[in-house]
Amino acid sequence: MTWDNEATKQNSFFVSGSKPHYNPDRPGQVKHISLDLVLDLEHHTLYGNCTIQLDTQGYPIKQLYLDAVDLEIDRVWVNQASQNFDHDRRTLRIELQPDLPVDLAIQVEYHIQHPQRGIYFITPTPDYPDKPLQVWTQGEDEDSRYWFPCFDYPGQIATSEVRVQVPHQLMAISNGELRQVTDQGETKTYHWYQPQPHPTYLITLAVGDFRVVEDQAQNLPVTYYLDQRFSEAAARLTMGKTPQMIEFLSQTYGYPFPFAKYAQVCVADFIFGGMENTSTTLLTDMAVLDQRAALDDLRTETLVVHELAHQWFGDLVVINH
Repeated sequence: MTWDNEATKQNSFFVSGSKPHYNPDRPGQVKHISLDLVLDLEHHTLYGNCTIQLDTQGYPIKQLYLDAVDLEIDRVWVNQASQNFDHDRRTLRIELQPDLPVDLAIQVEYHIQHPQRGIYFITPTPDYPDKPLQVWTQGEDEDSRYWFPCFDYPGQIATSEVRVQVPHQLMAISNGELRQVTDQGETKTYHWYQPQPHPTYLITLAVGDFRVVEDQAQNLPVTYYLDQRFSEAAARLTMGKTPQMIEFLSQTYGYPFPFAKYAQVCVADFIFGGMENTSTTLLTDMAVLDQRAALDDLRTETLVVHELAHQWFGDLVVINH
């Protein structure tokens, strides 16, 4: 093993022959991302309308490029005017009309069926008939482009909101504050709003028939979401030290918890142990403890505090590149 220092000038963190990767060109500053979504769980299909508020900062732009992998692009508007576009299944290129103002509202109507990454539809199968009905996202590090069109790199941060229509028996959790739940009979629409800027990979959505367990750290709402097959006792065994952890990290960092709420959602078949989405961490439900498992398990506790610590370093302070 070698270490970087002035004497050796060696770097052990890249493979011989690898090439540097740089941030893509920035067409301006993204100010806000708004997602209006409808989920068809039976057919593993997402219908979306994504609006990106972009400040071009006075630079003349003839074309815009959005990351949009495997999305079916239906229509594109800029400032409510229809635009020509090309899509090669990876990048959406939008032709801009001349003499547009500095502030652009880019609106993309799209859909995707059976997405390969980014958003995951979990449904019962003949082999696993007891699997819960859930949908969840995983954006790190560049997988948000698989479920909505975006400038998908961490140095571009913006506020965001998610409106999502789901079957009535299910609930939807996302970043930030729950602004409204609208009941349409057979469906409900959840509206979540994230007031602090954050990168696209931290935008999240989790849908399911969840047991909701409320907690708090001083005046901060702390909530645990688990599938109904898990008990409240299991939720508190798994995540019940979260308020103490928030107090400890706030004191250690010298900065209070930076967001309006802290939610932890345990989901089925999660591809990692956990992910520190802004104010809404997703955890694998394999980490959920019962009384017997809690006697020996220490990894769940470290997983919970690890993802919580990222709310400061990773979410409040984000990577640039």
